[in-house]
Amino acid sequence: MKIKQGLLLTATFLTACALLIFPAAAAAGAKNGIGYCLQILVPSLYPFMVLSVFVVKSGLSEKIGRVFEVPCRSVLKLPGSCAATILMSAIGGYPTGARGIAALYENGSVSEKQASRMLCFCVNSGPAFVITAVGAGFLHDERSGVILLISQLAASLILALVCGIGAENEAPAPRAGKKRVRNRAADALILSAADAARAMLSMCCFVILFAAFLNLLRQWAAGPRAAAVLSALLEVTGGCSDLAKLGAPLWAVSLAIGWGGICVHFQILSAVSNIRVNLPRFMLFRLLHGVTAAALTQALLCIFPEDVEVFSTTSQQLAGDFSGSVPAAAALIALCAALIFSLPREKLEMNEE
Repeated sequence: MKIKQGLLLTATFLTACALLIFPAAAAAGAKNGIGYCLQILVPSLYPFMVLSVFVVKSGLSEKIGRVFEVPCRSVLKLPGSCAATILMSAIGGYPTGARGIAALYENGSVSEKQASRMLCFCVNSGPAFVITAVGAGFLHDERSGVILLISQLAASLILALVCGIGAENEAPAPRAGKKRVRNRAADALILSAADAARAMLSMCCFVILFAAFLNLLRQWAAGPRAAAVLSALLEVTGGCSDLAKLGAPLWAVSLAIGWGGICVHFQILSAVSNIRVNLPRFMLFRLLHGVTAAALTQALLCIFPEDVEVFSTTSQQLAGDFSGSVPAAAALIALCAALIFSLPREKLEMNEE
């Protein structure tokens, strides 16, 4: 214990010294982090984070879950109410699934064990980031983004099936002082928007912090390759940008996206702070996700080599519409349709306290 405290104290002291010695580098890194938040994260993630919480708080997850109860129970060993959160985690971006899982747990729909297990495969980069930011922006090739997205989703599905093997089909035990609450649509939207705003603020703080630290660490990185590896290890957006500038193979970019970066890991853990997470297992599955996605990406490149040109690089500033994803649009339409069909019944219901 004393050794850990000593290492922590040393690391804190060295970080403080680096901030004093290289203030310009830290400020430049923080500026880059702010740019990532404003140009990529907030436009692409915030709407999905609101929807992820809304489907739970409004009761839509239970209604949608009735359709998927049998496949979810038989394959994933999870209640059907988890289906909407799993879908949103696939298309909404890294923290979206975590916010949905936290809402399910707070609502009493899943047990803590089930919530912890869901975190092993409900951590995905969304189409807006993979296709638009990485594919079109960093790699300058939207087709590469499609290959990356297919690999990420397939890897997540494989991990979900692995997690379901041997898992118990348990029912969540009632929590003391907690009962399921279903709000009216308007109230659920207000609560969801506020909840997502708090989560987004926390996420942006982590991105800015890690971007500043990463720029400091680059002062000692031996060459651009080492800097790119360090960047991919810590922060996925900067890591993908650096790998693209080096002309790294697509499987390396896929590995970085599947891993997510330590910064994303902190964002996810902060979003589910009320759930006890098996940290070694969580980190192991992040690594497995990256390795599996990288292998699938390489396999797809071997099958469709003529369709992919991924070695072009770009130093242009990322721009564009981050909401032009067909899967994301389809999911939004489906959720809106479910909300419309539920409105007549919702109007007759009062808030449950």
